[in-house]
Amino acid sequence: MKKFLKLSVALVFLFMAGSLSAAEVKNVIWIIGDGMGPELMGFFMQGVRYAGLEGYPDNVSHLEKMMNKGSWGLYFNNTYDTVVTDSAASATQMATGVLTRPEVIGRDFNGKDVKTLMELAKEKGKSVGVISDTYVTDATPAGFTAHVSGRGQKMEIARQQIASGTDVILGGGLKYFDSGENTLLLGRAKLQGYHVVKNKKELSKVKSGKVLGLFSEEAMPLAVELHKYPQMPALVEMAQKAIEVLEQNKEGFILMAEAGKIDWAAHANDAGAVLAEMKTIDALIAFAVEYADKHPDTLVYVNADHDTGLGTFVYRYIGRAERARKTARGEAVYGGGTDYASFNTYKLLDKQKGSLYTLERELRALPSEKRTKEHIQERLSQTLGYEVDISDFYNLSDVSGIFRQLNEQRGMSWATQNHSAAPLIGVAYGEGAGRFTGVYHNTEILPRLKDVLGWNED
Repeated sequence: MKKFLKLSVALVFLFMAGSLSAAEVKNVIWIIGDGMGPELMGFFMQGVRYAGLEGYPDNVSHLEKMMNKGSWGLYFNNTYDTVVTDSAASATQMATGVLTRPEVIGRDFNGKDVKTLMELAKEKGKSVGVISDTYVTDATPAGFTAHVSGRGQKMEIARQQIASGTDVILGGGLKYFDSGENTLLLGRAKLQGYHVVKNKKELSKVKSGKVLGLFSEEAMPLAVELHKYPQMPALVEMAQKAIEVLEQNKEGFILMAEAGKIDWAAHANDAGAVLAEMKTIDALIAFAVEYADKHPDTLVYVNADHDTGLGTFVYRYIGRAERARKTARGEAVYGGGTDYASFNTYKLLDKQKGSLYTLERELRALPSEKRTKEHIQERLSQTLGYEVDISDFYNLSDVSGIFRQLNEQRGMSWATQNHSAAPLIGVAYGEGAGRFTGVYHNTEILPRLKDVLGWNED
């Protein structure tokens, strides 16, 4: 009988421990890869695995490690009345748990303001932060910190972000805080207790309190061009400082960190820039997972707001001259003339030193007589970081066509330069991660977060 009672008591405590585990999450690090569809996740993880990319001595990305150790599911992101979404609607739906319409920030599909995750967290006594490597008034950070009818209302978004008391705001977008109707906004922010910083050195000096970091006039540069701006912090550096400040609150914190330039690179169908942006989010994932390992009451959630581009490698049929060139480089060609794409292409993509979007604008601005094959080849080679051969390219007056031919030459195919309705992958790691499996909708993310935070008991 005593053994039975002991067993019964043990089972009761075990049950209680299991029921309480969902409420043990104190901190949430939510990482959003803007435009990071499943095909771009696969593109990146496969390259790290098999192409021997620098920075990965064990040939495994941190994203893959997180997926292997964590839990993940598939989710949809349609709005109230559209199949395809934009970043504003997606961020709003994730942050509020309600359906809305494209372009809308912090409001439901009827135009009514809805409390965001950050507002709920502040009510619970937690510290909150949003960081982005685009600009802080952009759609994704705005969806967590503001309520406006249209994402273009950036001046109003900036005012609401300061008024919200969000503890950490880091990214680009200085012009929306110090010009026009917001000329006095930075002064107001300082009066509300914000440390206002504008470069990496100033950010490093902040040790506590609220911080507003604005590191560029508009969006921060793409990862392939960040080397030109040593005064700007990388995304992972912003996250490290944000958590250093936020974790001082004994009630915990919520941090939303956006890797926003995956979307920008994919809109440009720029595979090299996408690879660099995926390495950027991967470094952030490494830091977040390590933090969660040291702080078991932390949940890390990684997802996308939508897919952009539907880009992937495809096979193609090539002519005799290119077949000879590829064979001379040691690249395999099958069936007499079928190129199935070489893993060496990843190494070439990894050499990229600039943005194809920037180069395309530069070439468009050139007078037609200066847009020679020799000049285009030279500028492409400088931007990509390796010698490019465009001897087979045709119709160089069609600037967009030049970049389509470049993608074809590298075996990279893009379905679109726009968003797609592809379903997305959400990956969770740490306490409560099992709550994010299965198939769901992005409006279900917030209820699941509230569950693991223990908020649904209210």
